[in-house]
Amino acid sequence: MDNKATREVVNYFFKMHGISSKTCCEPHEKCQREAIRAHSIPSSTVLSHLARDGHVVMLQMRLKLPPPAEISFQPVGINKATTFTGLCDQHDNAIFRPIDDSLPNTHDPEHLFLLAYRAVLREYHVVLQNAIRFQATYKKRVEVGLSPSDVPCNFGMFALSHIMNALECYEYKRQYDNAYLQQRWHELHHEVLVLHDQPPSIAVSSMFSLDDVPAPETPRVTLSVFPINNAVVIVFSATQSDTPFVSPYLSRIVAAESHYQKYLLSKLILQSCDNFVIAPHYFDAMPQTQKDVIGQFYTDTILKNAEDYEDEKLLLF
Repeated sequence: MDNKATREVVNYFFKMHGISSKTCCEPHEKCQREAIRAHSIPSSTVLSHLARDGHVVMLQMRLKLPPPAEISFQPVGINKATTFTGLCDQHDNAIFRPIDDSLPNTHDPEHLFLLAYRAVLREYHVVLQNAIRFQATYKKRVEVGLSPSDVPCNFGMFALSHIMNALECYEYKRQYDNAYLQQRWHELHHEVLVLHDQPPSIAVSSMFSLDDVPAPETPRVTLSVFPINNAVVIVFSATQSDTPFVSPYLSRIVAAESHYQKYLLSKLILQSCDNFVIAPHYFDAMPQTQKDVIGQFYTDTILKNAEDYEDEKLLLF
C-alpha cells in the first residue's frame, strides 16, 4: 500500500468531515436559500433551562482511522449545541415556531408531530452528510489508486451502504413532509411519559432505527426529552405502519416505574441516540467512574447494541 496515498486519503477524509451540506430540506423541496445552524433542541426554552453560564455538556466524538472513535464530555455553548444545517431561517421559524416560542403541549397533536418531525429532519441531514462525505472519500481513494474503479471493494461498498441509508431515510422523511403539508397530525402514534418531581438533567431530540426488530422494513422511532415545570417529559413517536413493531419494543420502558424506568430510558438514550445534552450541574455531580462507564457504553454501542449489558451507573436522570 502506498503510504503517501493513504495519508492523502486520510487527510481528505477529515477535510470532508468539516464540510456540511447546506441544502434547506423543507417539505416542498423548492427552497433555494442556504440552510442555517438550526437548533434541533430549542435554545430559549430548553437549552437555556439546562445551561450554566450559557453552556451544556455534550458527548463529542473524535474521529480516528481506524475506528473506534474517541468519546469525551465537553461543554458546548447553547448557540451551537444540537444545531444542524438542514433548514433555512425562514422555514425553521415557520415550521417549528409552535414548539419554539413556548414548551410543547403534549396534549396538542400538532406539537407532538413537530417534535418528531424535527428529529427526522435532523437525522436525514446527518445521514445525507455522511453519504456525501464517504462517497467523496471513495472517489479520492480511486483517484490515488487505493481503491479500484471497476470492481467492488470494501470501502466502495461501505460508501454505497451510506448512500442507501440516506435514500431510505429520505423516503421516510417524505412521509413526514406529506403529513406536514396536509396537516395530518394524527399520522403518528405517540407514547408520552412524565417523570414527576424530576430536576432537569437531560434533553434529547433523536431518531433511531430498530435494527434488531424483525419487520418487513426497518422500523424507526423518534425520541424527545425536555424539562417542563418540575417534571421531565418523554415522547416516543412512530408512524402508524411502524407502531406494531415499535410498541412491543418500548413496552418494557413504558411499563417500568420510578428508578428502573429512568435506568431503562438512560440505557436506550446512550445506546441509540446521538443528539442529547446534559445539564452541567448534573454532570459535575457524577462520580468519574460513572462518567467513564457512560462514555465507554456509548462507544461500545456505536456499531452494535448491547441489550444484555447492565450497570447501575448508566443513569442520566
